[in-house]
Amino acid sequence: MAGHAFLSFVVEDLELVKMFRGQAKNKKSDLSFDDYSVTTPFNSTNADYIRGQITQKIKNASVTICLIGTTTASSQWVKWEIEKSDSLGKRLLGVRLHSDSAKDVAPPALVAAGAKVVNWDIDDIVKFINES
Repeated sequence: MAGHAFLSFVVEDLELVKMFRGQAKNKKSDLSFDDYSVTTPFNSTNADYIRGQITQKIKNASVTICLIGTTTASSQWVKWEIEKSDSLGKRLLGVRLHSDSAKDVAPPALVAAGAKVVNWDIDDIVKFINES
């Protein structure tokens, strides 16, 4: 079965996220990724609709990967995506985009869920995705 991951990240990291997707697909061509690049404020009038769309993407994934950059820990959307993934029983993995634990601080929700947090090592990450 092909690995399918939901990616949780902040829009400021979109260029690194694109690079991550490309590297992962180069390692294993049948991997697929879903995300919902949210630029809408967490408490906006569209938030309920967005939460519904994100929930469906998380349900369809076998694992949720939180791509951790310098501002990820403070994102309300990332917090919600991690908590929703955990409540749906999805495996969670945190990946530091800069491989620097001082710069890429794991979101508290990820730590609370007991997720493993690793540096960007695409071989190990692809293996994690395919184990699901």
